[in-house]
Amino acid sequence: MSYEHTRVDHIEKTSKSFLSLLLDQIATVNESDPPLMRVDNIPVTPELARFCAEIRKVNRHVKFGLSKRIRHSMDGMFSELHVYMDGHTYSMMKIGYGDYSRSGGGTSKFMVSARMIMNDKFRDDSQQYSMAMAETIERAIRNVKKFMRPYSPVECAGMSFDDIRHKFSSVGNEVSSDLSLAKGYVVSSAHLRAELFHMLDVGYEFLSEEFRGHIATWREKYNADREARNRALHVYYVNVRIHREEMLCDVIEVLDANKRSRLGSDIPVTTYKMEDLPEGVAGNLAALSMVGDDHYVDGVGLRVDSTTFWVQR
Repeated sequence: MSYEHTRVDHIEKTSKSFLSLLLDQIATVNESDPPLMRVDNIPVTPELARFCAEIRKVNRHVKFGLSKRIRHSMDGMFSELHVYMDGHTYSMMKIGYGDYSRSGGGTSKFMVSARMIMNDKFRDDSQQYSMAMAETIERAIRNVKKFMRPYSPVECAGMSFDDIRHKFSSVGNEVSSDLSLAKGYVVSSAHLRAELFHMLDVGYEFLSEEFRGHIATWREKYNADREARNRALHVYYVNVRIHREEMLCDVIEVLDANKRSRLGSDIPVTTYKMEDLPEGVAGNLAALSMVGDDHYVDGVGLRVDSTTFWVQR
């Protein structure tokens, strides 16, 4: 199980959904019971609440939320949370307090799970591979300071880079399918031999007008297929975010994206104010803002979600 990159919009949506269901299920506490601990209105274990409080001393702007794979107990108390910030696309890390040994028979520890962690004590396909555990909260906070890093625009672009390539290729695949179908009408026709022989005898005059039409369609689809295969995918990755009440766009230009298998880590990122976006990018971005998530418009681009776009040029 590789590290799971979790989107902030998914966390906020899941947190709202889970809370509406689980808060009603929490047993009413007696006066003699310990007070109910909450972090950002989420009921958590006392150890996790303490961990969150210490993390907020490191960065007072962080928020905490849930995803579908977050641990929680039968009484509705959560022992894990995601750590994120407004304006970010992905959660910076996941934290928790519990037994994270493979056997399940170990002691409870403070846990940090982040994409940069490579814990060689575990297999790289296990969830523990991306975890750093600590017995003391002081050591756990050192792990937080080391691994709590926002995703760069290049990392965010890499998450949906395959999507724009596949959507672009699917258009060419449809053209190729049309080509095969049109060619099939000609190749499988019972008129083929008679027509070809007759072409030799009488100078290319067709006995079947329908068959001549199929050949004309074949040629049309063949030319369209060659044009589709020779197209280049030049795109801009655009991430829209709010910074100090101003709308900014992180833009990455990718040439010949259909010929690449990945994005280089050193690819440059340019940040524009929304009103300063190049005209061609702004126009296609406006068009994509009016379609649904994961919707591709050939020649315009792909809307990944409400803040993430691939704009073709």
